[in-house]
Amino acid sequence: MADRYQHRRKTTSGVAPTTLLVGEFATNLADGQVWVGQADGSPQPLTEMAAVAAGMRAIIGATIAQGSNVSLDVNPTTGVVTISAAGGGGGGGFRRGVRLGFIGTSLIQNNIQSSSSQVSHSSRGWISWARFFSRGRFFTPVWYDPSVYTGWEPGQVEGATRYFRGLNAGVSGQTIVQIAARKEFLAAAVDCDMIVIDGGTNDIATLTATEIQDAREAMAEYYLGLGIPVVLLPILARSIAQWPGGDVKRQKAAWINQRSRDFCKGREACWLYDWNGAWADLTGSYVVPKAGYSNDGLHKAPPGGVAVGEDFANFLADILPPAQPRVWAQDDQYSAANNPFGNLLSNPFCLGTGGSVTGATGTVANNMRIELVSGGGAVVGSKEARADGRGEYQVITITPGSTDTTARFRTANADMATTFPVDTWLQASCEVEISAHAYIRGVTLTLWDVTGGVTVSDMSPDQYTTPAVRWPNRTYKGLLETPAIRVSTANPTFRWRVDIVLGNTTEGASGDLVVKIGAVEFRPVEDPRALVGYTAG
Repeated sequence: MADRYQHRRKTTSGVAPTTLLVGEFATNLADGQVWVGQADGSPQPLTEMAAVAAGMRAIIGATIAQGSNVSLDVNPTTGVVTISAAGGGGGGGFRRGVRLGFIGTSLIQNNIQSSSSQVSHSSRGWISWARFFSRGRFFTPVWYDPSVYTGWEPGQVEGATRYFRGLNAGVSGQTIVQIAARKEFLAAAVDCDMIVIDGGTNDIATLTATEIQDAREAMAEYYLGLGIPVVLLPILARSIAQWPGGDVKRQKAAWINQRSRDFCKGREACWLYDWNGAWADLTGSYVVPKAGYSNDGLHKAPPGGVAVGEDFANFLADILPPAQPRVWAQDDQYSAANNPFGNLLSNPFCLGTGGSVTGATGTVANNMRIELVSGGGAVVGSKEARADGRGEYQVITITPGSTDTTARFRTANADMATTFPVDTWLQASCEVEISAHAYIRGVTLTLWDVTGGVTVSDMSPDQYTTPAVRWPNRTYKGLLETPAIRVSTANPTFRWRVDIVLGNTTEGASGDLVVKIGAVEFRPVEDPRALVGYTAG
């Protein structure tokens, strides 16, 4: 192409190339003029390349990913370019897969708890709980990245960073216009098989309902046009303190939500997920969050995260296939030569009773340890065969004391030395069953890169209150899975652990908490950036 265009630059702006093959494109780098070759080799300028690009983007996004055939035809007389698709099993051209992207406000961003030294799935996050209850049915990776990205500064604080990148594209405090300005990230910088859209809650006081909804619909249409299914979220209900009863903001939100329902009804591969169904108290005169679901009348505390997350997991069960176990064999062991993605934990099914205790009593699985880390309670270990035949559970029973009790389940040797080079990615997971208790403050899986100084966790305690808001008094069964972590310094040392925090008798805690842990995992994994086709931007 370069020799045909003779390297023309600004001095030849607007000058056409001498000849082009039929259907061959040439572009002037100075003014962006594009030509296409006709049948006789003469160039035909394309004056509406934007339309051509939009068509190409839609065809590629909607059909190539599904194996369809794409053709590009050039009219030799007019130079008109026609892009079309034929064949393929794309089911209407829409993508199918488990890579879920989320875009929006703090209601998306706050699912991740991050800092200069950590990236964690927060226990207040509804996406975190949806992953837990669905046992990893969907894939929404995030990874540590302290870079500052213009347009992505949380709270609209110039120079601020979210400390992470990935398929969570939420930014706190943003308006619908600011969110829409970032929409191409989930379509161009990463690959998503479905995109969940939140937006408009921060505009209720400043824009009309029509302006807000038009912008929401435009975002949805953008992704649908690329062949990406969409889940549209309505405006989330707020407390009376946030939006007074009878305030026009409530009327605008109700109008937007009804129009969103109608919008989704009329489009293929476009669904409304009404998170208000699990979130809102409908018994009063005004729709508000249920008691205890929010710390501030809008953002989710752990009880709100649990309710909405479990409901969203049930919603996805009608769309996505069930997840498969991450740990499936006792002998799936790491070997640099033969199984480089094998499990680094030597006893994944928690077999045997040869483990050890510190400050606790009872029996512990081979090569593992139970500790009473702090507090006045009692911690006892025991073993239980799993009903599904996948080994055994390590059972940890905690009796509350006069101060909060923290128990820990970890590897026998706290430090695990490795020989992994820089840019290796690793991840931890385990399956848990948790008994009902009114004073659970957290059950958190953590993987700590001691050498690199970064931790990744799943269900990190709520950081916005001290002490952390308690979890709802109910049973739990699901998957704890940390974000993947990149080795930044060769030959790192890691620590793997599950921490359990139970409230104290002074505040009213009584009765035992029983936590069962099984199918434990710490292994190298594929670079999550590659799995979503990430290109920096």
